[in-house]
Amino acid sequence: MDDAFRVYSAAVKGTLGPGWWSSWPLSTRHSVGDVCSVTGGQLLNAGSLGALGVHSSTRGSPYRDHLTYDSNGSVAVTFKASGITGPLFQALSEAELGAHVAFSRDRSVFAVFNGLRETAMTEPRLLARYLTELYFRKEWEPGWVAVTHVLSAEAGTVLIAAAATAEAELRVTADVGAGAAVKMADLAGNVGLARSHSIGLEWLGDKRSTPFCRVVALRKSWLGRVDADFAPRQQAKGFAPADIPARLINQAQNRPDEVIAEVAAGDAPSNGS
Repeated sequence: MDDAFRVYSAAVKGTLGPGWWSSWPLSTRHSVGDVCSVTGGQLLNAGSLGALGVHSSTRGSPYRDHLTYDSNGSVAVTFKASGITGPLFQALSEAELGAHVAFSRDRSVFAVFNGLRETAMTEPRLLARYLTELYFRKEWEPGWVAVTHVLSAEAGTVLIAAAATAEAELRVTADVGAGAAVKMADLAGNVGLARSHSIGLEWLGDKRSTPFCRVVALRKSWLGRVDADFAPRQQAKGFAPADIPARLINQAQNRPDEVIAEVAAGDAPSNGS
Protein backbone atom coordinates (compact mmCIF):
# COMPACT_ATOMS: atom_id res chain seq x y z
CA MET A 1 0.00 0.00 0.00
CA ASP A 2 1.80 3.10 -1.27
CA ASP A 3 -0.11 5.58 0.89
CA ALA A 4 -0.08 3.50 4.09
CA PHE A 5 1.46 6.32 6.12
CA ARG A 6 -1.20 8.82 5.08
CA VAL A 7 -4.01 6.33 5.80
CA TYR A 8 -2.60 5.31 9.18
CA SER A 9 -1.67 8.78 10.42
CA ALA A 10 -5.05 10.25 9.40
CA ALA A 11 -6.89 7.38 11.08
CA VAL A 12 -5.18 7.55 14.47
CA LYS A 13 -4.78 11.34 14.54
CA GLY A 14 -6.46 12.67 17.66
CA THR A 15 -6.84 9.26 19.29
CA LEU A 16 -4.83 10.46 22.30
CA GLY A 17 -5.32 14.19 21.74
CA PRO A 18 -4.15 16.71 19.12
CA GLY A 19 -0.58 16.88 20.45
CA TRP A 20 0.31 13.21 19.89
CA TRP A 21 2.10 12.37 16.63
CA SER A 22 2.12 8.83 15.24
CA SER A 23 5.53 7.36 14.43
CA TRP A 24 6.33 6.17 10.92
CA PRO A 25 7.65 3.74 9.89
CA LEU A 26 5.99 1.83 12.72
CA SER A 27 9.36 0.41 13.77
CA THR A 28 10.76 3.93 14.31
CA ARG A 29 12.16 4.55 17.79
CA HIS A 30 11.83 8.10 19.11
CA SER A 31 13.36 9.33 22.37
CA VAL A 32 12.74 12.40 24.49
CA GLY A 33 15.28 14.96 23.31
CA ASP A 34 15.21 13.94 19.65
CA VAL A 35 15.39 16.75 17.12
CA CYS A 36 13.21 16.20 14.04
CA SER A 37 12.27 17.92 10.82
CA VAL A 38 8.71 17.66 9.50
CA THR A 39 8.26 16.43 5.94
CA GLY A 40 4.84 15.55 4.58
CA GLY A 41 3.42 15.34 8.09
CA GLN A 42 6.11 12.86 9.12
CA LEU A 43 8.78 13.34 11.79
CA LEU A 44 12.26 12.67 10.42
CA ASN A 45 15.18 12.45 12.80
CA ALA A 46 17.64 15.34 12.47
CA GLY A 47 19.76 14.82 15.58
CA SER A 48 19.35 15.31 19.30
CA LEU A 49 19.28 18.08 21.86
CA GLY A 50 22.15 16.35 23.66
CA ALA A 51 24.36 16.70 20.59
CA LEU A 52 23.55 20.42 20.63
CA GLY A 53 24.61 20.73 24.26
CA VAL A 54 21.10 20.69 25.75
CA HIS A 55 20.53 18.13 28.49
CA SER A 56 17.27 17.66 30.36
CA SER A 57 15.85 15.24 32.91
CA THR A 58 12.93 12.91 32.20
CA ARG A 59 10.29 11.07 34.19
CA GLY A 60 8.58 7.81 33.28
CA SER A 61 5.18 6.48 34.27
CA PRO A 62 2.76 3.73 33.19
CA TYR A 63 0.21 5.03 30.68
CA ARG A 64 -2.29 2.20 30.17
CA ASP A 65 -2.30 -1.58 29.78
CA HIS A 66 -3.27 -1.47 26.12
CA LEU A 67 -4.62 0.81 23.40
CA THR A 68 -6.93 -0.37 20.61
CA TYR A 69 -8.08 1.51 17.52
CA ASP A 70 -10.70 0.11 15.11
CA SER A 71 -11.54 2.97 12.70
CA ASN A 72 -14.76 3.95 14.48
CA GLY A 73 -16.15 0.45 14.67
CA SER A 74 -15.44 -0.63 11.09
CA VAL A 75 -13.35 -3.57 12.35
CA ALA A 76 -14.87 -6.66 13.97
CA VAL A 77 -12.69 -9.01 16.03
CA THR A 78 -13.76 -12.57 16.86
CA PHE A 79 -11.58 -14.42 19.36
CA LYS A 80 -10.81 -18.13 19.16
CA ALA A 81 -10.08 -20.31 22.17
CA SER A 82 -8.32 -23.66 22.05
CA GLY A 83 -10.71 -26.47 21.11
CA ILE A 84 -13.01 -24.14 19.20
CA THR A 85 -13.47 -23.99 15.45
CA GLY A 86 -15.88 -22.37 13.01
CA PRO A 87 -16.28 -21.01 9.48
CA LEU A 88 -14.27 -17.85 10.21
CA PHE A 89 -11.19 -19.87 11.10
CA GLN A 90 -9.91 -21.54 7.97
CA ALA A 91 -6.20 -21.57 8.73
CA LEU A 92 -6.05 -22.06 12.50
CA SER A 93 -6.23 -25.58 13.82
CA GLU A 94 -8.79 -26.50 16.45
CA ALA A 95 -6.11 -26.49 19.16
CA GLU A 96 -4.69 -23.08 18.31
CA LEU A 97 -5.55 -19.74 19.92
CA GLY A 98 -6.21 -16.74 17.75
CA ALA A 99 -8.61 -14.18 16.35
CA HIS A 100 -10.40 -13.29 13.14
CA VAL A 101 -10.26 -9.63 12.11
CA ALA A 102 -12.87 -8.46 9.57
CA PHE A 103 -13.04 -5.01 7.95
CA SER A 104 -16.24 -3.41 6.66
CA ARG A 105 -14.56 -0.44 4.92
CA ASP A 106 -11.47 -0.17 2.78
CA ARG A 107 -8.57 1.84 4.21
CA SER A 108 -9.75 1.01 7.73
CA VAL A 109 -7.10 0.57 10.40
CA PHE A 110 -6.90 -1.97 13.20
CA ALA A 111 -4.19 -1.21 15.74
CA VAL A 112 -3.49 -2.57 19.19
CA PHE A 113 -0.52 -1.79 21.45
CA ASN A 114 0.13 -3.14 24.93
CA GLY A 115 2.36 -2.23 27.85
CA LEU A 116 2.19 1.50 27.13
CA ARG A 117 4.53 3.71 29.13
CA GLU A 118 5.05 7.48 28.93
CA THR A 119 8.45 9.17 29.18
CA ALA A 120 8.29 12.95 29.47
CA MET A 121 10.70 15.84 29.73
CA THR A 122 10.50 17.11 33.32
CA GLU A 123 10.67 20.82 32.46
CA PRO A 124 9.84 21.31 28.76
CA ARG A 125 9.35 25.07 29.33
CA LEU A 126 13.10 25.37 29.88
CA LEU A 127 13.54 24.62 26.18
CA ALA A 128 12.49 28.20 25.43
CA ARG A 129 15.83 29.50 26.73
CA TYR A 130 17.89 26.76 25.08
CA LEU A 131 16.20 27.06 21.68
CA THR A 132 16.49 30.85 21.82
CA GLU A 133 20.25 30.55 22.25
CA LEU A 134 20.58 27.88 19.56
CA TYR A 135 18.50 29.84 17.05
CA PHE A 136 20.40 33.07 17.67
CA ARG A 137 23.69 31.19 17.11
CA LYS A 138 22.24 29.70 13.89
CA GLU A 139 22.42 26.19 15.32
CA TRP A 140 18.65 25.61 15.19
CA GLU A 141 16.54 25.54 12.02
CA PRO A 142 13.08 27.19 11.99
CA GLY A 143 11.49 23.95 10.79
CA TRP A 144 12.87 21.74 13.55
CA VAL A 145 10.90 20.34 16.46
CA ALA A 146 12.05 18.81 19.76
CA VAL A 147 10.48 15.64 21.18
CA THR A 148 9.24 16.24 24.74
CA HIS A 149 7.03 13.18 25.37
CA VAL A 150 7.19 9.60 24.09
CA LEU A 151 4.76 6.70 24.44
CA SER A 152 6.52 3.36 24.22
CA ALA A 153 4.79 0.00 23.80
CA GLU A 154 6.05 -3.45 24.64
CA ALA A 155 4.47 -4.80 21.45
CA GLY A 156 1.97 -3.85 18.78
CA THR A 157 -0.02 -5.02 15.77
CA VAL A 158 -1.31 -2.87 12.91
CA LEU A 159 -3.42 -4.00 9.95
CA ILE A 160 -4.74 -1.73 7.17
CA ALA A 161 -7.51 -2.88 4.83
CA ALA A 162 -7.02 -2.50 1.09
CA ALA A 163 -10.70 -3.38 0.44
CA ALA A 164 -14.00 -3.53 2.31
CA THR A 165 -13.79 -7.33 2.20
CA ALA A 166 -10.40 -7.47 3.94
CA GLU A 167 -9.93 -10.04 6.67
CA ALA A 168 -7.14 -11.75 8.57
CA GLU A 169 -6.63 -14.69 10.90
CA LEU A 170 -4.12 -14.07 13.65
CA ARG A 171 -2.41 -16.94 15.44
CA VAL A 172 -1.64 -16.06 19.05
CA THR A 173 1.81 -17.35 19.96
CA ALA A 174 1.97 -15.85 23.45
CA ASP A 175 1.22 -17.94 26.52
CA VAL A 176 -2.16 -16.66 27.71
CA GLY A 177 -2.44 -19.31 30.44
CA ALA A 178 -4.13 -22.70 30.49
CA GLY A 179 -7.85 -22.38 29.84
CA ALA A 180 -7.64 -18.58 29.58
CA ALA A 181 -9.58 -16.70 26.93
CA VAL A 182 -7.78 -14.62 24.33
CA LYS A 183 -8.02 -10.89 25.05
CA MET A 184 -7.51 -7.86 22.82
CA ALA A 185 -4.15 -7.10 24.43
CA ASP A 186 -2.94 -10.59 23.40
CA LEU A 187 -3.14 -9.47 19.76
CA ALA A 188 -0.40 -6.87 20.25
CA GLY A 189 2.71 -8.61 19.03
CA ASN A 190 3.30 -12.28 19.79
CA VAL A 191 0.97 -13.13 16.90
CA GLY A 192 1.46 -14.58 13.47
CA LEU A 193 -0.57 -13.96 10.33
CA ALA A 194 -2.16 -17.33 9.55
CA ARG A 195 -4.31 -16.10 6.66
CA SER A 196 -5.19 -12.78 5.07
CA HIS A 197 -7.23 -11.30 2.25
CA SER A 198 -6.92 -7.74 0.88
CA ILE A 199 -4.71 -6.56 3.72
CA GLY A 200 -2.73 -3.57 2.45
CA LEU A 201 -0.29 -3.40 5.35
CA GLU A 202 0.55 -5.73 8.19
CA TRP A 203 2.91 -4.89 11.04
CA LEU A 204 3.42 -7.41 13.81
CA GLY A 205 5.89 -5.79 16.18
CA ASP A 206 7.19 -7.99 18.98
CA LYS A 207 9.89 -5.54 20.05
CA ARG A 208 9.44 -2.33 22.02
CA SER A 209 8.29 0.52 19.79
CA THR A 210 7.38 4.19 20.26
CA PRO A 211 4.06 4.58 18.44
CA PHE A 212 3.34 8.15 19.62
CA CYS A 213 5.23 11.28 20.68
CA ARG A 214 4.71 15.00 21.32
CA VAL A 215 6.90 17.85 20.09
CA VAL A 216 7.48 21.59 20.54
CA ALA A 217 8.88 24.23 18.21
CA LEU A 218 9.74 27.91 18.18
CA ARG A 219 6.66 30.01 17.48
CA LYS A 220 6.35 31.49 13.98
CA SER A 221 5.47 34.91 15.44
CA TRP A 222 8.58 34.83 17.67
CA LEU A 223 10.80 33.82 14.76
CA GLY A 224 9.44 36.69 12.67
CA ARG A 225 10.13 39.29 15.35
CA VAL A 226 13.66 38.01 16.02
CA ASP A 227 14.52 37.97 12.33
CA ALA A 228 13.12 41.48 11.89
CA ASP A 229 14.67 43.04 15.00
CA PHE A 230 18.04 41.30 15.22
CA ALA A 231 19.07 40.38 11.67
CA PRO A 232 21.68 39.24 11.12
CA ARG A 233 21.55 37.13 14.26
CA GLN A 234 25.32 36.57 14.17
CA GLN A 235 28.35 38.39 12.83
CA ALA A 236 29.94 37.26 9.61
CA LYS A 237 32.40 34.40 9.74
CA GLY A 238 35.63 35.37 11.47
CA PHE A 239 34.04 37.84 13.88
CA ALA A 240 33.41 37.11 17.55
CA PRO A 241 29.92 35.70 18.26
CA ALA A 242 27.36 38.37 19.08
CA ASP A 243 25.82 38.40 22.53
CA ILE A 244 22.24 37.21 22.70
CA PRO A 245 20.04 40.25 23.52
CA ALA A 246 19.01 40.32 27.17
CA ARG A 247 15.42 41.01 26.12
CA LEU A 248 15.23 37.62 24.37
CA ILE A 249 16.76 35.79 27.33
CA ASN A 250 14.34 37.47 29.73
CA GLN A 251 11.35 36.59 27.55
CA ALA A 252 12.43 32.93 27.24
CA GLN A 253 12.96 32.58 30.98
CA ASN A 254 9.87 34.41 32.22
CA ARG A 255 7.36 34.00 29.38
CA PRO A 256 8.36 30.75 27.63
CA ASP A 257 4.89 30.28 26.13
CA GLU A 258 5.57 33.32 23.95
CA VAL A 259 8.64 31.58 22.53
CA ILE A 260 7.76 27.90 22.11
CA ALA A 261 4.54 25.97 21.57
CA GLU A 262 3.44 22.38 21.15
CA VAL A 263 2.90 21.44 17.52
CA ALA A 264 -0.32 19.59 16.65
CA ALA A 265 0.10 16.26 14.88
CA GLY A 266 0.69 16.66 11.15
CA ASP A 267 1.27 20.42 11.25
CA ALA A 268 4.44 22.06 10.03
CA PRO A 269 6.15 24.12 12.79
CA SER A 270 5.87 27.27 10.66
CA ASN A 271 2.08 26.95 10.70
CA GLY A 272 1.89 27.82 14.39
CA SER A 273 1.44 31.28 15.87
